[in-house]
Amino acid sequence: MRLERDLLRQYDLSLLFAIDPTDGAVQRTRVAGLPEGSDTEAGFLRDDVQEALVAYAIYIATNYEPEYLAVGVEINMLRARAPGQFVGFLKAYTKVYDAVKSIRPETKVFPTFQLEDLLGRLTQEHPPQWDAIGAFQGRIDALAFSTYPYLSSSIRLVREIPADYYTQLRERFTGEILISEAGYASATIEGHSWVGSEREQEEFLTLLLEHAEANGFSVVVWGAERDPVQSRQGGAAVLNDVGLRYSDGSDKLAWAVWREWARRPLPAPAEGN
Repeated sequence: MRLERDLLRQYDLSLLFAIDPTDGAVQRTRVAGLPEGSDTEAGFLRDDVQEALVAYAIYIATNYEPEYLAVGVEINMLRARAPGQFVGFLKAYTKVYDAVKSIRPETKVFPTFQLEDLLGRLTQEHPPQWDAIGAFQGRIDALAFSTYPYLSSSIRLVREIPADYYTQLRERFTGEILISEAGYASATIEGHSWVGSEREQEEFLTLLLEHAEANGFSVVVWGAERDPVQSRQGGAAVLNDVGLRYSDGSDKLAWAVWREWARRPLPAPAEGN
């Protein structure tokens, strides 16, 4: 842990650490990694699960000293699909937030949200559920989203992304905003509607970075530098081609865009950040 902290200081980097307690394989409807034989139905409603999450968050805050600590990844999916579990998670999150702030007040604590799902454009169609953010009112130091618009039920090409797709985030939150995870496939997968290509991926990355700069987003994290060496199977196969480089290390078109932007001076944060 000392090595990681020393490297962060040496290269003047900030650490974003995400604690992801939900199971992405089942659309985040349950706790992940419980011991065999555990009561998975109770999940976050169990006191021992809540206390384990608190203890782990304290460990991370104390030993890694992150600038950003995300507690709960794409948590609106749990809220929409397993509201009873979300009640338990929210109780645990409140404990985590207060505990981390008591020992390291400068660490920014927040959950992350999945943008396409929140907008009702993923596997469930519904009006935007912005009230999911309000559930954390008073204990959310930044607004963080993952975004994979090619998975949207209404977007096949980058040019079909609405003009206010990312600017609307600024209208919903006056504080610091992060893109905690983003991706766009450079190939099409049989059975899915999006048109994937290197050019589309490059176009999306440019659009995302331009919108992030225009709206004063402080962080943009891309989901993968390289494609996975072995293709994922099942539902996870939609992430096979999101890397900015191929699995052998050769560059895609978007890699040059990423490198160009990474070398630019950082813009001043938007007012309110």
